[in-house]
Amino acid sequence: MATKTKRKPADPAKVEAAERQISDYARTVKFTVTEYSFEHIVQRLKGERYYVPGYQRKLTWSLEKQSKFIESVFMGLPIPFVFFWQDQDGRMEIVDGSQRIRTIRDFIDDKLVLKGLETIPAANELRYSDLPPSRQLKFVETPIRVIILDNATDAMTRTEMFARINTGGTTATDAEVRRGSLPGPFMSMVIDLAESPEFVKLTPISTELADKREREELVTRFFAYLESFDPKAIAADGDGGDIPDYREEPRRFYFTFLKAMNERASDEVAKEGESATLKAMSVEFKRVLAFVEKISPYGFTKTTTGSQVPRVRFESISVGSALALRADPGLFNRAPDITPLLNSEEYKKATTSDAANVRSKLLKRIKMVRDWLETR
Repeated sequence: MATKTKRKPADPAKVEAAERQISDYARTVKFTVTEYSFEHIVQRLKGERYYVPGYQRKLTWSLEKQSKFIESVFMGLPIPFVFFWQDQDGRMEIVDGSQRIRTIRDFIDDKLVLKGLETIPAANELRYSDLPPSRQLKFVETPIRVIILDNATDAMTRTEMFARINTGGTTATDAEVRRGSLPGPFMSMVIDLAESPEFVKLTPISTELADKREREELVTRFFAYLESFDPKAIAADGDGGDIPDYREEPRRFYFTFLKAMNERASDEVAKEGESATLKAMSVEFKRVLAFVEKISPYGFTKTTTGSQVPRVRFESISVGSALALRADPGLFNRAPDITPLLNSEEYKKATTSDAANVRSKLLKRIKMVRDWLETR
């Protein structure tokens, strides 16, 4: 009989760190559970007491999916919880469940004609008003369980919850969530730069990705990594340069950075009428784009006909170039062809998607570009 290999005990420090993170996060999520009727929720949605946050408004079910949901209600199947968050004004933001609630509202308002039902096919082509009064009453009195998040729950936690628990079948990207939940001067700059002709030219991505705000994701990552990079810090590998605040939680890292930059820029605008910080960041971003166009024949793609911009490739080239230009502004005029580095096996290995968000991997690919450029 084969003997079992004895497993080495986990590092106590690692276990302690995990427990600390679990406890810290658990304390940020407080909620109550209640139950409302369809009628109650729809009335408040129409009265704007309940509202759908911006990052969810474009997420809509197909007619078939809406019909299937109504059919499930007719069948008496359990309806998943919906999540609300009560804001400071007392209104309820629908964190998760907006698709269901909007479908219920549209059906009651006679805007939905049932289609594609298989279990109750006789209901196909019917509207709410076609149902007998007794069935209409039973429908609007259908209860749905609601989890209400404490209003102390911060925006980062709410949007992270949406990303994790979303039950709508169509989900918002992180960039769409941030755009909807973090409006402000810095976010506006990110949007403008993402849509600039210079950036669009260097990032030939599909229409689908563009519609999902992929370019905004790239711009956000550029600034978050560049502005958080400390060239004087010593990384774990002993090399110069680190991003001390990065803890391999990219969603929270970007969110926290965006929020802080919005606040900083807003303060500057309030005091000076404009943000000197945003102005300088915009100039630097465009200078980096012009530099990348000079040193990389394919921009951020891999070939002249490339239609993909891998995030790891973009991060390394853009942030690495920016750091090199900060150290030596004259590099812009020398503009060495970076193709030999990009074609090297070492670079290809450093920019694989495996463990893309691991801090050591992130730093390695950024510093690889920076160091190569600084020696030219």
